[in-house]
Amino acid sequence: MIKQTILGCSLLLVSATALAGGCDNPRNAYDRTYCASLEMVQLDQELNVEYKKVMALLNQQQKQTLKQSQLQWLQSRDNECSDGSRLFLECSNKTMQSRINFLKSVERECKSTGCDSNKLAQQQ
Repeated sequence: MIKQTILGCSLLLVSATALAGGCDNPRNAYDRTYCASLEMVQLDQELNVEYKKVMALLNQQQKQTLKQSQLQWLQSRDNECSDGSRLFLECSNKTMQSRINFLKSVERECKSTGCDSNKLAQQQ
């Protein structure tokens, strides 16, 4: 009985998109939402990895600057991409991708010419 219940619940969690072969061609609003939410989870993980990479390159004062910038960016993203009760996934994903690109550029700069403290304060 327990195995059947677990199996039944597991099957409910499988999206039609997953069964159809992925998010390359979502067929309806449910599929688009499912795919956008998967993308959001992946972007969140990538954002965290990139943030940690940059933090590892900074001195203590620069770390504090980047942390403040990141907190302000999070608040800005949340304000821009939600209305308090709904999250706008496309907006959130676009905003997170932009921040990832920014952090990657900071990482490259830090490794090549040194970290610019002024750039770390940007919320891009």
